[in-house]
This record gives sequence, C-alpha cells and structure tokens, in this order.
Amino acid sequence: MKRTANNLMIGFIRESQTRIRHEIYAEIAKSENLLLISKTFRDLAIQNFSNANWFYEMLQQLKKDEFFESLMVEVKSPTTYSTTIHNIESSIEEEDEEWQNFYPNYANTAETEGYKNIAKKLRKFAQIKRNQSQRLKMLLDLVNNNAFSKKKEIVFWKCMACGYEVANYELSDDYSCPSCGHFKSYFQRKILQLVPNEKSLEQREISGWVCMECGYEIALEELPDDWKCVSCGRSKAYFKRKILKPKDFIIHSTEKEKAHWVCLECGNEEEIDMPVGWKCPKCGFPQHNKTR
Repeated sequence: MKRTANNLMIGFIRESQTRIRHEIYAEIAKSENLLLISKTFRDLAIQNFSNANWFYEMLQQLKKDEFFESLMVEVKSPTTYSTTIHNIESSIEEEDEEWQNFYPNYANTAETEGYKNIAKKLRKFAQIKRNQSQRLKMLLDLVNNNAFSKKKEIVFWKCMACGYEVANYELSDDYSCPSCGHFKSYFQRKILQLVPNEKSLEQREISGWVCMECGYEIALEELPDDWKCVSCGRSKAYFKRKILKPKDFIIHSTEKEKAHWVCLECGNEEEIDMPVGWKCPKCGFPQHNKTR
C-alpha cells in the first residue's frame, strides 16, 4: 500500500484530536476571562474539523484504488491541559511541527506517488498552519505582556494573499510577507478589539473592491498593479470599487478563511461561496460537502 493513505489517516486523527483540545482550551480561556482567546480557539477548532473532513474524503477516494477498509497507524499527540498560556504554547508547538515537518513531508510523498492534487492541498495546509501559529504567537505575546488589562485594542495587519497576520502599528515600506512574499500593498490594516463587548471604534463605511468574475471582496484602499484575485486568479482589471459595510471588515478576532471546495470526481479545487446547484467547471460533477 502507498504511504499517502497512511499519511491521510494520520492527518485525520491529528486534526480530530486537535479539534477537541482546542474546544477544551476555549473553555479554559473563557474561565480565565480571556474571551478573545477563547473565540480564537473555537475558530481553530472549526478549522480542524474542516481539515479532518478533507482528510477523510480523500481517504475514500484512495480506497477505490487500494481497496482497504481499515488502517493501523501510529500518531503522536500532546496531552497538555493547563492554563491558557501553557495551552497556547502547546498549540504553537503542534502547529509549527505540522507546517515545518508533517504536511510538507506528506506533500512530497503524495507527489512522488502520483497524487498531485493531494500534494497541492497538503502544501496549502502547511501555509494555513504557519499562519495559525503566527496568530497564536501574537496572542501569547499579548497575554505575557498583560495587554488585556492595559489596552482596549491593538492594530495588526493581514496579508490578503495568504492570510498571514502581524501585530504592528505600522509596516515599513519594504515589508514583505514571511509566508508568501507579497509586499506591504497586499496587507490590510485591522483593529483587534481586546474588550469583546465594547462598541467598535470604526463604525464607518470603507472603500473596497469586488471581483466581477467570482464576487470575492477585498477591503483595500487601492489594489496593487500586479494584484491577482485570491479566489479565481483574475487581474486587477476584473475588480471594481465597492463600499463595504462595517460588518464586512470590523472584527473582534481574526477572520475566517474563505470556504474551500474539492470536486471528488476530478480533484478540481475552488475557493468561492458556491451557489445552490453549482457544478464543477472541469467535469460537470455536482458539488460535494465543504472541505475547509
């Protein structure tokens, strides 16, 4: 049997277990009155569930080629159950291990064994894990610096190409994304409210852009000349200005990523909000369950 099947099962188990731990950590953070961190852990748990769902769906596809009903694998799993600070540190260690080692190695194996679509998805998972690790490190710094009792909000920037986040009041003109390499013009400035129940300070409309091909919206004052739609890849010429409502950009924690879909017939991937009755543009197959 090819190693990719075992790797997918390991990924399914790891993501499933991590989902439960993040739910537990969310309750602990809530009991410590760290509501923002509690919500972040719940957001991560939702992501873990979606990842686990994708791993399981891909296993079903491999079963058609390799004819297995059960797999026995060895899985390493942390047992941390402590204060929020230690729980965040444990989650960071796990996320770093996954984006630095597990998923890149799994992607290389899948590519060697001829599963290019799986390899592509695993490399995307590695990028997501890196961004999640960065988000947790940002929150850990806030807790260690006692920012939740000193500040009501912080400024951070989010790369609109890959989702990478960095907590700085300003970015230097030559700043580039550590995750995907895009420059400052791809970053959106955001306000992170540390006091969840407080009224947002930015209840105003903001100028943004909408892609006329797929409907993807982006809250940037200006689009870079080399801008490519994160959803469909269209150039800046496909975008027109749009006034975005406050709910589109005011957040109390980091934003969730766009829904990711995989056609189980041909492996085509889409990152759009699909209408009812959508069919794969490559093979015409009906839509399947959301995978991320």
